[in-house]
Amino acid sequence: MESGQIAVVYAEVSSFPTPVSAHVKVEELPEFRVYSVTAEWSQSDLVRGSGLHYSQQWTLIADNNNHKTVRSVLPAGPCTSISGELLRAFSPIQGLKAVIREAGNQQLLEIWDCHGLRKCLNLTALNIHGRVYDDAQFGSMSWSDCESRLLYVAEKSRNSSSGGESGCRKDRNVYCEDWGEALTSKSVPVVCVVDLHSGAVGVLQGVPAEVSPGQALWAPGGQSVFFVGWYHEPFRLGLKFCSNRRSSLFEVDMKGRCERLSGENLSVSCPRLSPDGSTLVFLQGRVFGPHHQCLSLQQLDLKSRKTFCTD
Repeated sequence: MESGQIAVVYAEVSSFPTPVSAHVKVEELPEFRVYSVTAEWSQSDLVRGSGLHYSQQWTLIADNNNHKTVRSVLPAGPCTSISGELLRAFSPIQGLKAVIREAGNQQLLEIWDCHGLRKCLNLTALNIHGRVYDDAQFGSMSWSDCESRLLYVAEKSRNSSSGGESGCRKDRNVYCEDWGEALTSKSVPVVCVVDLHSGAVGVLQGVPAEVSPGQALWAPGGQSVFFVGWYHEPFRLGLKFCSNRRSSLFEVDMKGRCERLSGENLSVSCPRLSPDGSTLVFLQGRVFGPHHQCLSLQQLDLKSRKTFCTD
């Protein structure tokens, strides 16, 4: 096959879009129920030499008495570019959309509703923390139940004087260990909380100094936060391809009281709340051994605080 033919085939195959995530919003009306499905897609653009991200929306109308009966499916909406959006999350009640956007050298937090932009904060100008994490390892964005607070994970501010690693922040000649390949800009993550009424941004206190927090989400009631903490010892390097590093599941409240919820010498990841908020599920595996080994699905009953392995 000639090189020109190979290029044509590659261009055709690489242009196929890939689904990344989806969000479903339900609106109940007197006679029927409306489902709005918004999907995010990624696609390669050989002309730009980079990847594109876009969203598309579908609308389904179902009977109010029988949710399985779909009356009609409206034509799909146009594809809308969302390039520049690092993170996004939808609120549980009103369906507000929170976006962390890259705008030049600035990182902005935007809150959108059905009428347009509701609030915008320049996180870079506030200088409370470093760059917001948008990777799959640590990055997360979560709404509280009351929709008045939002959390995300970011690099600790270089101006911070607290913590055991502030020395390497003050002196650029001091080596500051990061988390390795594809995570080289990640060293000391912190969980950040935004009060959407006042616009105040703060760093959540109480996270143990020996771990790096990530994959954070609000607990039911919005008075505490669940997160995964990866231990710094014996070293950070290589986390991306060594998912079996020692880590634990923690819960920290707004007063800084922290509790470890998982066992010792285990590797945990991907905490998720059940729809009714009664159970926290997460993946658990052994420390070290084969990389990307088989994991067990654990469920933590938040009332009894007992953990069970899901068959």
